[in-house]
Amino acid sequence: MLETTVVVIGGGATGIGALRDLCMRGIPAILLEQGGIAHGTSSRFHGLLHSGARYVVNDNESARECIEENMIVRRIGRQCVEETEGFFALTPQDDPAYVEKFVMGCREAGIDAQEIDVTEALRLEPNLSPEVRRVFRVPDSCVDGFRLVLHNAMSARRHGGRMLTYHEATAIKLRNGRVCGVTAIDRHTGATVDIACQCVINAAGSWAGRIAGMAGLDVALSPDRGTLVVFNHRFTSRVINRLHPSGDGDIFVPHGSITILGTTSASTDRPDDTTPTTEEVLRLLDIGEPLFPQVRQYRILRAFAGTRPLYTPGGAAGRKASRNFHIVDHADEGLE
Repeated sequence: MLETTVVVIGGGATGIGALRDLCMRGIPAILLEQGGIAHGTSSRFHGLLHSGARYVVNDNESARECIEENMIVRRIGRQCVEETEGFFALTPQDDPAYVEKFVMGCREAGIDAQEIDVTEALRLEPNLSPEVRRVFRVPDSCVDGFRLVLHNAMSARRHGGRMLTYHEATAIKLRNGRVCGVTAIDRHTGATVDIACQCVINAAGSWAGRIAGMAGLDVALSPDRGTLVVFNHRFTSRVINRLHPSGDGDIFVPHGSITILGTTSASTDRPDDTTPTTEEVLRLLDIGEPLFPQVRQYRILRAFAGTRPLYTPGGAAGRKASRNFHIVDHADEGLE
């Protein structure tokens, strides 16, 4: 029997970050992760460190959170970030009336969005379509999700944090309306591990609903699958976005020598639904063509998919669901 104050379930960016924060404050904690660290969503995204500009019109609160987080991560995790900046480009297929809403939203969220001349944008990004009509410069960046989570884990260990990877939580123990322990199984050996604790942080991402169910709780969480395409060329130096309401296939993100095109949005019942389809890949190429006309001539390395853990208490789903952070305390449901 192990004993600690807090058990964190989930070894992605949120869980590892929570473990690090707890340990830096001197609070004993153990983390459980069913796979390796960054096993889920944290390793299955486009690697965009959002400026928030993508959300300014439909979810300004999330946009403000994004730019604040962007600046914090640049400062404390600069070795994980490539400060590329980003362009939002209006193509002939996009509604020019959206531009004014975008500019106002950026101003409200505190995001520095500067319009630049299209000729200058094409000089900086020569592969961009010459048909683009307007271009805005924003502080988007690229982040290495693997490295960011790994460095958080290294810091957590230095402060006394413990991580049990390949340990799947199988039960949450309750006593008199309070959490008193967690049971996990070692997925390598099949051995059972019991951990006594006073508190559980459920940071299991797309699996968070299942974890809450172990404590008799219902969390309105909907896994949402996103497919991405990886090209064997870095044909843009900056993050390039379509200047329109956020949708499928409208972001190109450079990383090292490659470029990632993303992403789709499709509701799924399975948090591990990570198999891309041919139809999704072809659709991404269609939507990406107005930004980069030669996109079909670039070599595709692979396609991959991940699931977003969307919190949907009001029944919103897909693109309509907020991308903001949500902390749910179940004390008012009778479980301290």
